[in-house]
Amino acid sequence: MRVPGRGSVVWINGQTLPDSEAVLPLSDPVVQAGLGIFETMAVRRGLVLDLPAHLARLRGAAEVMSVDLPLDAGLAGALVPVVASLPEVAWVKILASRSGLLAAFGAGMDPAEEGRPSSAILLDWRRSHLGPIAGIKTLNYAPFILGTEQAMAAGADEGIWLNTRGHVGEGCSSNLVVVQGGKLFTASPGDGVLPGIVRDLALRAARDLLLPVHEGKVRLKRLEQADEAFLTSSLRSVRPLVRFRFRPVGRGQPGPITARIARKVNEMRTFSDPARWGSNEEGDPSTVGTYV
Repeated sequence: MRVPGRGSVVWINGQTLPDSEAVLPLSDPVVQAGLGIFETMAVRRGLVLDLPAHLARLRGAAEVMSVDLPLDAGLAGALVPVVASLPEVAWVKILASRSGLLAAFGAGMDPAEEGRPSSAILLDWRRSHLGPIAGIKTLNYAPFILGTEQAMAAGADEGIWLNTRGHVGEGCSSNLVVVQGGKLFTASPGDGVLPGIVRDLALRAARDLLLPVHEGKVRLKRLEQADEAFLTSSLRSVRPLVRFRFRPVGRGQPGPITARIARKVNEMRTFSDPARWGSNEEGDPSTVGTYV
């Protein structure tokens, strides 16, 4: 779970505070039961990546969790003072509670994290694809923290979940895509995985490149015998997965299909100035293309 960075500000229900003064009441449902939702977005030079898609996903989670949200212009407005306080390469999070509390905060991040080759382990536990909060971003986040801690203790970057059917799911902070025989394989939202923003872009990129895509059951053996694999997330984009369970994935180095998809995804991502949201008839004056 990411926390505000030093020097950045926190926006809570219309009030902008230093990060050291921002608090949530103990009585809030977010604190007591995790009854809240969130989205974490990449920030580059004051622009928020893929903002329309993140707000749409936030609204989907709000319906499941019975959280009332303001209009998109209000959500974007909450990001404005926070984004203005962040360095060029950063992230920003918007958090909403069932109580009506709305907050936004962020911090800088290491630009080298984006696209970095990574390793993963298989986690000891399994996740249910039938749970009421499967596939949405809620503040019931303890399993992902524990999974990340287990992976880091083993010297890996990410932990991969199996679902209760024994099929490959996702990482603690990423989606997983397996490449085998020129085809892409990834779990579907029906398997309980988050419908990731960059995951969806990567699958669109693959189809644009005329690569077959299978969304559905992915057996562990397919990952273990993969030619390539990669992880996707909003903050780190497309990361080659080069080691799994302490063994090389494919040749143990970033593969050519992963590289092609990563380039295509960077061309497809949108970036928005939240201060200009609603300033034209279309609502969001996003632009599309490579932002670096």
